[in-house]
Amino acid sequence: MRLQAAGDAERYRAALDSVFATDPYQWSPPPPLLHLLKEWWSLLVDWLQGLRTDNPLLFRVFLIAILAVWVAIFVHAAWLVWLTVRGAARSERAAMAAPEGERRDADWYSRAADRAAEEGRFADALQLAFVAIALTLEAGGLLKYQPSKTPAECAREARLSAGDRDRLRGLVRTLYAGAFGGRSLGPDDYRRWRDLGAGPWHAPAH
Repeated sequence: MRLQAAGDAERYRAALDSVFATDPYQWSPPPPLLHLLKEWWSLLVDWLQGLRTDNPLLFRVFLIAILAVWVAIFVHAAWLVWLTVRGAARSERAAMAAPEGERRDADWYSRAADRAAEEGRFADALQLAFVAIALTLEAGGLLKYQPSKTPAECAREARLSAGDRDRLRGLVRTLYAGAFGGRSLGPDDYRRWRDLGAGPWHAPAH
């Protein structure tokens, strides 16, 4: 009887081991970051529940402030999209203003940029001037330019030396800040931008 009981216990233990070896019973501690986020979320929920119970007025003010922040984020994003669309439309209209049969090369875009700057349209002027730079790079075999490419894509794909690549990226940052980011531009900003982009461009050393 004692041997039979021992055998039954062994079989019972083996059955339990096989059951607990299956996936539903494979417990492991959560990653530290996930555990920390869960703790923070739990503390936040507890704090909000306590605030709602202890100070309903302050809780409502907090919710209104959160809603106002979300509305401000949405309005700002919509405003940036509108600026982007408007800037692209203006640049397209400026490009379409060329006389019939006139070649739109780097010199043409450079002159169009200067005309836009004289009219006080500095954001448009920077966009036109960048096209002039892109066409100059293409003429030098440093970039394969297409009108559908963004300035950032041109800066990323241009085959330039390290110093010239940084210079082009700086021009793109200023262009985006002025054309799409709402940064105020003036004649001095435009002239500095043009002077920075007027220098020679060099291929990377081999």
